[in-house]
Amino acid sequence: MFNALGIVAYNDNSIYVEGLEKHRPIAAFNFLGRYRLMDFPVSNMANSGMDCIDVYTNGDPKVLFEHVGDGRHYNINSKHGHVGIIPVFTDGQRPSTVPDVQQYYNNLYQIERDVNEFVIIAPDNYIYKCNYADLLDTHAASGADVSILYQKIDTAREEFINCDMLEFDKEHHVTAIDRNRGTSKNRNLSLMTYVMSKKVFVELVKKARETSSMFWFRDILNASCGHMDIRAVNYRGHVYSIYDLRSYFQSNLKMLNEENFRDFNDPDWPIYTRTNDSAPASYLPGGSTNRSFVSNGCQIAGEVTNSIVGRGVTIGKGASVDNCVILPDAVIGDNANLCNVVIDKGARIVHKKDLAGTVDAPVYIDRRVTV
Repeated sequence: MFNALGIVAYNDNSIYVEGLEKHRPIAAFNFLGRYRLMDFPVSNMANSGMDCIDVYTNGDPKVLFEHVGDGRHYNINSKHGHVGIIPVFTDGQRPSTVPDVQQYYNNLYQIERDVNEFVIIAPDNYIYKCNYADLLDTHAASGADVSILYQKIDTAREEFINCDMLEFDKEHHVTAIDRNRGTSKNRNLSLMTYVMSKKVFVELVKKARETSSMFWFRDILNASCGHMDIRAVNYRGHVYSIYDLRSYFQSNLKMLNEENFRDFNDPDWPIYTRTNDSAPASYLPGGSTNRSFVSNGCQIAGEVTNSIVGRGVTIGKGASVDNCVILPDAVIGDNANLCNVVIDKGARIVHKKDLAGTVDAPVYIDRRVTV
């Protein structure tokens, strides 16, 4: 255990995942057929020794309350720690429009009472592996007011659109935080992971509320670059950002790469999640898989290639599934041919036998529909 409160933060309206986000908050997105996206930042925090973690969410929190339960599966000692879900108090607003600062401000009483001296904020839509104890040490040694994790990228024209980017000088003092509009190839991608003392965090939240009712935390950080010591800290590992349907689809499939999967399948740095007691996947005559993740409870009677198959999925006889992400409890009918498709939970593909998108524009099948 070390001296930091963990906050898993939600994003503003510039990040929207078509289809999927209509039914659940980003933190609840299914990933690799097994995890929720919130599992990745929470696991980083738990593995780093943090045991007081609050997950803020701006969507329907029911699925997250069910997923977290008492938090024990995150290896958190419930006697002196917690993993809590803090839903948006809307006051008549749509949950997706409520700034994170408003939620922090509403919860300041509890935050100020927390015994931890520091605050570490991580977003719910970034997947990476990081020891936050080391990051806190780097922050403390620098003497900065705030530290922000970033990664150099050379794909900013095509990827990470609307994600935060950092501008900084030779000493890594951050001078601006802006959006990626796809106009430059080389940028500094903000991982939206912030480290600061609790005192600085509370001051920034109060200043943001005084400045504008529409300010998000990234806005007050940007406004403070001129008079606060905000430092950029380089991150060199694998990073996956979920900012639209394409990035969700591609991030899942990138995990089928052996090197990428090995990086996350680390017994010394486990990804914790809630498990269930479903039976193992069963392969019926004619069923086969190649370079795919198939979850518990599936029945496979067709061919699955380079795909992610969630829990309880049925794939019929003679079906062909290639380069697809299939969420739990979906049904793929006999002789269906699917390529580059994202199929939401409980959908049934029984009439339309041929569905094909592209890697950059996957077809999305809505939750619990029959096509």
